[in-house]
Amino acid sequence: METVVTRFLSEHGISYKLKRHSLPAYNCEDAARERGVRVSQIVKCMVGMDIEGGLHVMLIPGDKILKLKKVRSLAGGIKIDLICRERLAEEFDVVVGAISPTQFFAVASFYMDHSVFLEDDVDISSGDLTAGVELNAVHLEKLLGAMRCDIISTSGAPDHQRGHARRQEVAAYL
Repeated sequence: METVVTRFLSEHGISYKLKRHSLPAYNCEDAARERGVRVSQIVKCMVGMDIEGGLHVMLIPGDKILKLKKVRSLAGGIKIDLICRERLAEEFDVVVGAISPTQFFAVASFYMDHSVFLEDDVDISSGDLTAGVELNAVHLEKLLGAMRCDIISTSGAPDHQRGHARRQEVAAYL
């Protein structure tokens, strides 16, 4: 199986392992189950836009919650909002639920949370709901020119609040 993502990785000399699914994966939990890995090894790719139209791609482990305020601070205090599912699909020609950071190469600023690197090998989407790609986290960082930073929520919010935040996040990107 070849996808736009696997083709891109091959063209850039990045070693990877394609992991096909028996079922489509629409969220991190499904992807982890289908690929036989922990949710912490799945890298969520969340796409935002600033008020001037600049794209910002945030990469966090699948079991974490993005703290957008931290990204705004790293970007110089500019307002950044996450792009809704419909707009991502229509304007950027990506499959929502199978968005890979490589699909925004050279057109976005990339931010990778430090916690992504707790895993040597991580899984990103292949651009197809029925397969993922396993690769080295540091190789992904270098390929994208990503800023290694702290962009996840570390609050001790009650479980029901974390669940609400997670549902909003999933609804926006997966």
